[in-house]
Formats: sequence, C-alpha cells, structure tokens
Amino acid sequence: MLERLLAPYIPGREEPPNESTRHLPYFKTLKIFSAPPELRAEMMKDYLKDWYHASRRERYHNSHKKGTSFKGYWAWEAAAITYLLDIDDSFYRDAEFYPADLVAFARSIDAPRSSEAKLEDQELRIKSGQACPKSGTWETLDIPLQQRKFAVGEIMQAENASYGITVWRYIGD
Repeated sequence: MLERLLAPYIPGREEPPNESTRHLPYFKTLKIFSAPPELRAEMMKDYLKDWYHASRRERYHNSHKKGTSFKGYWAWEAAAITYLLDIDDSFYRDAEFYPADLVAFARSIDAPRSSEAKLEDQELRIKSGQACPKSGTWETLDIPLQQRKFAVGEIMQAENASYGITVWRYIGD
C-alpha cells in the first residue's frame, strides 16, 4: 500500500508488489488501486466498514479500553488513497473511521493527487546505477558537477563520485 502511495512522487520506482506485509486490514487497499475508477468508492466504503474488525491484530485495536490517552481511531490510509486516486468520497464521507476533514483540507490546497501524474510534470531524480526513465541531459547532484546524455533504459553511472551514492537530475532534451 505504501509503495502505491509513493509511486506518483518517485519517478523511476519499480512496480509495487502485489502483496502486503501487514495483511489485515491493508491488503484490501491494493484492490482499490487496481480497480476501475468507477468502482473505487464502493470498494473504499466496504474497506471502511470492515476496517476496525480487520485491524484486530494491530497494536491500536481496543486502545480505547486500555487507558486515558485514547484519541480515536482513524483509517489514515483511506484518506491518503481517496486523495491520491481522487475518489469521490461522498459515498462514504460519514463512515465511522474515515478522516473526511483531512481529505477536504488536502483538496483545498493545490497539490498533485493523481496516480497518473505525468512524468514530465515532476522533477526527475534517479540514483546512479538505475535505468534511465527519460532520454535527455542529466546532471549529478555531486561535486564536481557532471552532465551526461542518457537514453531510456541506459544504466546511469557517475564517474569519480564524491559522496558515494550519486543522484542524477533531469535537466532537458
């Protein structure tokens, strides 16, 4: 789930896995990402309906019974997915564990929120040793500064890197 949330913001990242290290409740979110947009609201509503029970193995489950520091239960991932995939949450906005105010706030500011974010709209940065995602001129964020042209798929290597891991930044065609 976290890999899918980060993917639009980290160009060149490999395909996210189709498994979840924390099966419940999060595994169901993977299906929301891959579903057609018109089915996502219904799937999120079902996810939220089952969220608390599916969270029974999580440390926060039943925390309202364990002391005085209880602040409430929130399916933060539901808010992040709703925002990122631009799901119309009117179908589940009143769900018990859904932080609707957080999504409303995020939508009130101008920020990218589509998993189909265009590659050219993002500043491209790639670690040395990875395949080039876009042909053109790249420069290192290193001293001394290096500039090189790379073709798509070419492994991006730096020579005489000063800092160990070199990061390349796309600067144009």
